[in-house]
Amino acid sequence: MILKVEHSTLFEYEEPIYETATEVRLHPASAVGSQQCASFNLQITPPASVFDYIDYYGNRVHHFNILQSHKRVQIVATSVVETDAQPETGPFTEDEILLLDLLAESHYVRFDPAIQALAARFREIDEPCRQATEICQHINDSFRYEPGVTDVHSTSAVVMALGRGVCQDFAHIMLATCRNLGLSARYVSGYLYGGGSTPEGRDEASHAWCEVWCGAQKGWTGFDPTHKSLFVDERYIKIGTGRDYGDVPPVRGTYKGASSEKLGVSVRVSSLEHDGEAPESRQRQRV
Repeated sequence: MILKVEHSTLFEYEEPIYETATEVRLHPASAVGSQQCASFNLQITPPASVFDYIDYYGNRVHHFNILQSHKRVQIVATSVVETDAQPETGPFTEDEILLLDLLAESHYVRFDPAIQALAARFREIDEPCRQATEICQHINDSFRYEPGVTDVHSTSAVVMALGRGVCQDFAHIMLATCRNLGLSARYVSGYLYGGGSTPEGRDEASHAWCEVWCGAQKGWTGFDPTHKSLFVDERYIKIGTGRDYGDVPPVRGTYKGASSEKLGVSVRVSSLEHDGEAPESRQRQRV
């Protein structure tokens, strides 16, 4: 599929602020055989010089400073991405230190007693991909999708106690369960085009899911505990990966000033293969 993503973030302030420092993780990943980013454009208002680097997890990070006084900052990222329905074939290799890193607890991923009890249900399954699939299926069956009951700071322990949440929360639950069983697993941020509706009947544009290391023959395999399809396919656009949400927030920054901040985010994903006739996905996004 050839997909276009338009992601707009607007910060507004009642009083002028200054010395804004911002990091942006909105550049789609490129991996041979699965996804290629054909183009990417980042527009900043007020205008600013934009720099970039690759972080520890391989994500491209753009960053900029706005030193003069201002009352609004707008960030518009536009991407064209080609996704492949046919996954790569193995054998695969991965850095052993990274795999160890993705076995541990992290800020959002906690091995609390509830997670340990959940993991115990799958401990007898000895094939990694089947183990991850059963975990994904259980989360999809047992947790209720409900926006507003959690927030961007909610950990896996909070979500376990609630039994409900959104895609970010379900990804953290799956990460905690897999890692507790000795499966290296990473958080994925990105978008989902068309297909896969929430229980409210809305398509999700910005999204989060998991990738589990299923061994040298299968490599990293994508699982989506939010949707009944369970497996990641060509409708998914990957932006970045990390231990949890904290490693790949779309926008993160600081500023100087006494004014409160108002945030607005809009995302639009469309297909370039159907002359604009394909359905579009729209959703407000956590940042």
